[in-house]
Amino acid sequence: MLTDLPPGHRPAHRRAACLILDSRGRVLLTDPHAGSEAVGLPWAVVPPEGTARQAAAAVAGRACRQRVPAAQLDYLAELYLPSEPHRGDPYDLRVFTWRRGTDTGRAPGPHLRWREPESIAADELDPAAAHCLSREPHRLSRPAAEGDSPLADIERAARRLIDPVPALWREAAPAPIVVLGPPAVGKSTLLKRHTARAPRIEHVRDIVPVSRGRGHDGVRENYLTRYLRGDNGSALLCQLETLLLRVLQNLRTGGGSVLDQDVHSSLAYAKAMRLSGALSSQQYETYYRYHHLITSALPSPAAVVHLTARTDVLMRRMRRRNRVLERSFTSSYVSLVSQCFEDVAEELSARVPVRHLDASELSPDQVLERFRDMVPEAHPAPAGTPARNSAEAPDRDLTETLIRNSTEVLAESLTRNPTETLTPNPIENAAQNQKRSSSHGSTHVRLA
Repeated sequence: MLTDLPPGHRPAHRRAACLILDSRGRVLLTDPHAGSEAVGLPWAVVPPEGTARQAAAAVAGRACRQRVPAAQLDYLAELYLPSEPHRGDPYDLRVFTWRRGTDTGRAPGPHLRWREPESIAADELDPAAAHCLSREPHRLSRPAAEGDSPLADIERAARRLIDPVPALWREAAPAPIVVLGPPAVGKSTLLKRHTARAPRIEHVRDIVPVSRGRGHDGVRENYLTRYLRGDNGSALLCQLETLLLRVLQNLRTGGGSVLDQDVHSSLAYAKAMRLSGALSSQQYETYYRYHHLITSALPSPAAVVHLTARTDVLMRRMRRRNRVLERSFTSSYVSLVSQCFEDVAEELSARVPVRHLDASELSPDQVLERFRDMVPEAHPAPAGTPARNSAEAPDRDLTETLIRNSTEVLAESLTRNPTETLTPNPIENAAQNQKRSSSHGSTHVRLA
């Protein structure tokens, strides 16, 4: 197993494995039927059109002989396994964890056995299992901290709270095409090349964080830079600020638009912050309530293209472009962000068409060709509709003032009450507005 990515990393395929624990803290491992085999985690090859999370859920389901929802799995790590005499071709391995609830009494699948972590000798494990078990059982076997809920539970509770409230719909607007993906995957390059060949299509560029002057090293100061420098206290404000900016980005779109990221990109990064510990469960709940309320009032995209690439490719591209804020990114962090974008794309696929495009081995021309095949119309503007340009965008100074004022109010409230969790109250306000509107006739609020 590798700790650093080799320069010429070319895995033959991707695998997904699941570290399964039961309520007694036991781990489900393979039970070798040949003396030369090592004990390991149950795994499967990820099919070309599938996702690692779906494959890991299928593995867990077969191993425990029960249905395992993919949303219940927690992402753990991405590992790189080189070619070895008894292992065959090299491969990438995405590992997820799943805690089984009440014991169903069913025996595990063939060649699998429950083991006590203390009874497992390190030399009987394969490299991937040894790495995962060296870091996980002591954390996963302890009771969850009070208020420390899985992402899926937090999101389900927020949807139950918000979905029954009457939506604050915008007027009908042309739905854009959105390109999502982790940093350095090639989103901007793709859309620049695409719109160069289709001048009537507007490229709505990725947002630029609000500037708050320059820090001691000359880097522009904002909540994002503070967070990337290690200030986890800025994580929630960074995400709320970014969410507001991406809402404005969505509201700028007109007929014939392709977006370089949108509000759903903000959700992917928020998930990564929660899973890495930068956001607490309560902070993520605060963020997700705002996110879900806002996205319920925005038109869904016409289509989403999930652009992805292997972690070693993304790291190589980031080193090549050498952006200051990306110099601290590790392969573990980039892998986590990539998985979170994959999860968001999978969630979106329940209501909008989502296309997955792996750019790991493709040239920019090949990526563009595949993109145009996936989205043949590429959302052309209606006849007679002039293309929009950046001059028609909202005034930047006004936008920055709006975002700065809102986020500084949030920061001030946190400073006054450092132990108090920010809890939005949009539901109560929406309900009161609905009561007032019902007594004075129907009122539609336009968020633009």
